[in-house]
Amino acid sequence: MSAIDFSDNCRTPDAPLDRARAVEAYRPKAEPYKITLDRGLQLRIAPDGKRTLLVRYTVKGSNTERQYRLPQEYGDAPGQLKLSAACAEAGRIRTLARQGVDWTVAEDTRLEAEAATRAAALQRRDGPTLEAELRDYVEKKRRLKDGLALKARTKSDYLAAVEPPRVTKSGTRRAAGPLHPIAHKPLASLTASDIRATYEAASGRSVRRAEYAMQILRAVLRWNGVIIPGNPLGRETAGRDRITITTGKGDPAPIAPELLGAWWRAAERAPSQVASDYYRFQLLTGCRGVEIHGHKLHGYPPIRVGDVDHRAGRVLLRDTKNRSDHKLLLSRQALEIAKRNCTGRKADAPLFPIVDARKTLSWINEEAGTKVQGHGLRATFASIAEELVSSALLKRMMNHAAAGDVTLGHYVAKSEAQLRAGWQAVADFVEEARIRSDANIHVR
Repeated sequence: MSAIDFSDNCRTPDAPLDRARAVEAYRPKAEPYKITLDRGLQLRIAPDGKRTLLVRYTVKGSNTERQYRLPQEYGDAPGQLKLSAACAEAGRIRTLARQGVDWTVAEDTRLEAEAATRAAALQRRDGPTLEAELRDYVEKKRRLKDGLALKARTKSDYLAAVEPPRVTKSGTRRAAGPLHPIAHKPLASLTASDIRATYEAASGRSVRRAEYAMQILRAVLRWNGVIIPGNPLGRETAGRDRITITTGKGDPAPIAPELLGAWWRAAERAPSQVASDYYRFQLLTGCRGVEIHGHKLHGYPPIRVGDVDHRAGRVLLRDTKNRSDHKLLLSRQALEIAKRNCTGRKADAPLFPIVDARKTLSWINEEAGTKVQGHGLRATFASIAEELVSSALLKRMMNHAAAGDVTLGHYVAKSEAQLRAGWQAVADFVEEARIRSDANIHVR
């Protein structure tokens, strides 16, 4: 078996991408062959294309060279090791060997101990069930960055995953939660087969629902430190054997720009003034619906009459989805709507006293020739603002967390004047769209 030396790959920081591409250029041959990636690290390329990473090392005090096959294949796919990570892992194993520690033996010992612990747990058939551990998780889990508990809506969504089938008061049949088939099992007794079967059954109804259920299950397993051999949700499992959980993606459905004016004009003529005002206020502010009308079941308060600061033209939303307060700096048009709904009403009354405004939205859509739904109004706001303001300003107007964005989180500050100008620009754009739409009607 021939070997090709690429040992500079891990020690040349100026062109790691080019070197990784050079390694990728090697294709399978009739016979397996090896490429040396770094001292003690080789990549074996088999005729079937499988790329195996081999670490060669000698433990201090021994004259015997040993070889260890890394469990992950080489590559960029989930569960595989990139060039830099493979070099780092090989370096770690070889460093331990120079200190007299045979990592592979130590790892085998650790896995045997975990297996013994699991075997003991399996004997306890009366151990806490998945449902019990999930309920414990949602009550005790705290966010690392601020120590806050999970939001009520998140708790409800998680617990819905283990609910049995039921019939609501209105007679609607609700299917069982995707994790209900294994909810009664002791958490420590779950197997890789249990997890995969549950995922496949849930995928038959909705892949996204199944993936969300797996996210919940993975969180509970990690929270309790449960190790499952061959766990398809585990980082240590080979990529080809894992359940792939894709990153959630939005599906924005804003009002088409050419129909924006018609939608606004129809909203002005809607049969329910308060419902129309609620939807137009959402479009002008970009708020989530629940931030405006609240949610009794999850304990989210609505905007109340007393929350509107008429003089300053602002509303402060408390403890929003990203666990922070959010200040709305109202445009002239949004403030006009808010003032109209405050007139003659008590401070603790909801700003928009609606029960079910969907009939009004259906009426508006039919009149305007649109199909927008509630969250689509937030998407409409974002789509308009994206062309009018900077991305940093839009992110703050939308109340999106800075997360890992160091520049936005630590360096970029926006004054109230800048933020208000952003909201005003969106409102003016909508108003101009309505004027253009009126002009088109008159021309016809």
